[in-house]
Amino acid sequence: MNRGNRCLPAACYHTELASEYQGDLSLALADLVHSREGLEEIADRSEAAHENTLRALRDRAEADFREGRTVAWEDLKARHGL
Repeated sequence: MNRGNRCLPAACYHTELASEYQGDLSLALADLVHSREGLEEIADRSEAAHENTLRALRDRAEADFREGRTVAWEDLKARHGL
């Protein structure tokens, strides 16, 4: 779907994808799976590197909830006129 020299985002992406993989869906899917695995690995490494900070944040949030120091999202929006 080309409008002038611009195409709609989905159409451009589809055209670029088809061109990049010469219409080979299995190759495109294989590349997508490898990309996802790479992203998951990055997320796992980041989580491991920041494990102590993440644990402290979780523990603080749970303690705040147990001790009644939390505010429901709806209450917060109402309080601030959102």
